[in-house]
Amino acid sequence: VLEAVPPVPGARTGAAPVPLDQAVAEIGRHSFNANPEGGELGSNGWAFGRNATPDGRGLLLGNPHFPWTGTNRFWQLHLTIPGRVDVMGATGGLSPVVAIGFNKDVAWTHTVSTGKRFTLYELQLDPADPTVYIVDGQRRRMTARTVTLPASDGAPALQHTFYESEWGPLIALPKAGLGWTAQRAYAIRDANTLNVRSAEAWMGMAQARNVAELRAAMGNQGMPWINTIAADRDGNAMYADLSVVPDVSAEQLRACVPSPGAAALLNAAGLAVLDGSRAACAWQRDATAASPGLIAPVRMPVVVTPDWVQNSNDSYWLSNPRIAPMAGVSPLVGPVGVPQRLRTRSGILEIEGRLAGADGLPGNRMGAAELRSVIFRDRNLAGLLVMDDLQAACAAAGGALDVDQALGCRVLAAWDRTSNADAKGAALFREFWRKAKDIPKVWRLPFDPAQPVTTPAGLDMAAPATRAAVFKALGDAVGILRTAGFAADVPLGVPQSREVRGQRIALHGGDEFEGVLNKLESQGQSLIDPKGYQVNYGSSYIQVVGFDERGPVAQGLLTYGQSSDLASPRAYDQLPLFAAKQWHALPFHRADVEAQREGRPLQFAY
Repeated sequence: VLEAVPPVPGARTGAAPVPLDQAVAEIGRHSFNANPEGGELGSNGWAFGRNATPDGRGLLLGNPHFPWTGTNRFWQLHLTIPGRVDVMGATGGLSPVVAIGFNKDVAWTHTVSTGKRFTLYELQLDPADPTVYIVDGQRRRMTARTVTLPASDGAPALQHTFYESEWGPLIALPKAGLGWTAQRAYAIRDANTLNVRSAEAWMGMAQARNVAELRAAMGNQGMPWINTIAADRDGNAMYADLSVVPDVSAEQLRACVPSPGAAALLNAAGLAVLDGSRAACAWQRDATAASPGLIAPVRMPVVVTPDWVQNSNDSYWLSNPRIAPMAGVSPLVGPVGVPQRLRTRSGILEIEGRLAGADGLPGNRMGAAELRSVIFRDRNLAGLLVMDDLQAACAAAGGALDVDQALGCRVLAAWDRTSNADAKGAALFREFWRKAKDIPKVWRLPFDPAQPVTTPAGLDMAAPATRAAVFKALGDAVGILRTAGFAADVPLGVPQSREVRGQRIALHGGDEFEGVLNKLESQGQSLIDPKGYQVNYGSSYIQVVGFDERGPVAQGLLTYGQSSDLASPRAYDQLPLFAAKQWHALPFHRADVEAQREGRPLQFAY
């Protein structure tokens, strides 16, 4: 918005075209959950209904992947209003109510949704005045508002003029080809503007008695950018994307294409730019929506089933691959028929393997104990997908490999393909795959929309260029570990560890691009260094919630502990539990709370 300044009269009337790959990179840098190291805000949410659990009651996993510090870290809380509300769980630092949690009848979690929250509008300008735009042939003047910020110590005041159109405030992103020129300008319309409905929705969810009432509580469309996955004691499971999305249909997207460069950004970067020179390109207005211009709840994807649902930050398409997705959903809610995250694929494979009785655990149902085991199994899906082909290519290469490449082959041949703390070779594979995943045409089996859980897969080592690039990435990874001071076969928990009050805690878990469900990341760190992996992001508040005759039976963890003060004994006091894959019983019932109480309650007079 601060970049949006009208061109000087008489200045050059156009701008040089921006290459599409440069525009996409610039847009990605500004996206909501962007991270230059490849990670992002995300989560795993799984819910199981009566057909999938041993006791016929619902079962839920909540596993958000968020920062370990700052305002987006979680805090545990138990909120009660006698006779009205009794809810336990966690919330972010900016919310006073339980965001992810459970009451006596229903449990829920959230994952970041693929829905778009805004569109841009491309304005056609009056050649004589860049602050006048044309809609249906009529001239309309932008609103200019000058804001003055006083400065201290006698310095000149800061002053800026903002411009607004009927489509929203003017913005400029010249590096993405979205600059303000004499011909065009761009405005942003944000569906979450003035959305202050989330606290009301969460309070309604806190009082819900089943997933149907939970869904109704979200009918005010207060969920700004998240999916909801839930299970209740009656054995119902639910996936719902009832987040805030602009009401723009696929037909409208096709009819309202802007200039070619801006139009290309929809498929390339997921950025919708509409033609602002036509009133017909305004968002649709459904009277049943909570706010004009939003997709109404009845047209957002929801699945309620006695079987199971999952989400790991891909769209609604495969919430359960055996259940056909809702038809007629706007592309702005999420894509279908596209490659899925490795975490999504890993989750579906783990769930289906468990329910088929084919994963090595007893039986063929998902109970709470099995669920806790599966999420901390730390299988590395990228390794499972490519290591057979890499090992075969290593064997075939024989003496053609250099010393580091041969060492990499030996270490990875012995790797167990997990990201457990004791896994020798997991760190080497991470640095190898960080580079190899971006090799053009690296997959042997390309993506098949009919088999989205099992493709793409394999390494195309029959192609000479791919084979050479893969072996180079492997040798480079050995060198990267050596430069950082680690052996190629170092157990993952050596570099991936954290010191807590003088004790070094080895951590299990993998990075986003590895497809490890239990995600741990080192944001701000592009590869391993002499200090190892500085984990500061990923699995945070984790809950597994089932039900018995009394109500919820919950176990959970807050990986970094309840205190953000590093001098406090409560800072990272739960990290040893996480490292040992042990869970803490969450005391919901009054007797359990009293049994675990430490010290006297703090009371405030008002």
